Amino acid sequence: MLFQELRKKRYTVYPVNRNAEVIEGEKCYPSVSELPKEVKNAIITVPPQITEQIVKECTQAGIKRVWMHKGVGGKGSQSKTAVEYCKVNGIEVVYGLCPLMFFTPTSIHKVHFWLRKLLHRLPEEFSSD
Repeated sequence: MLFQELRKKRYTVYPVNRNAEVIEGEKCYPSVSELPKEVKNAIITVPPQITEQIVKECTQAGIKRVWMHKGVGGKGSQSKTAVEYCKVNGIEVVYGLCPLMFFTPTSIHKVHFWLRKLLHRLPEEFSSD
């Protein structure tokens, strides 16, 4: 859903998956290090222990902002180790949130966005009224 929504919003999306060559008609890159050099942001949607390796690859690739996806239930992609690594290495990090909350949210995403805004628990750029 996230991949489709990003494309629908006309974002340039570079999927990374070492087990696929193409995802929904888009070239798939086997690793973060093989992404085009202009990529500066990443959304990570893997288990937390894999996120810890990916953020290291992001540093080497020059990625300046990562979003550790939070899906239904569980922790999503975030791990304390990965979040700390980002902070220490100058990578802006967003975690504990689903990006779909920020794309004209509907259904449960709309409720989650409203609650987090009410509780002042949104990324800074979304916190202002």
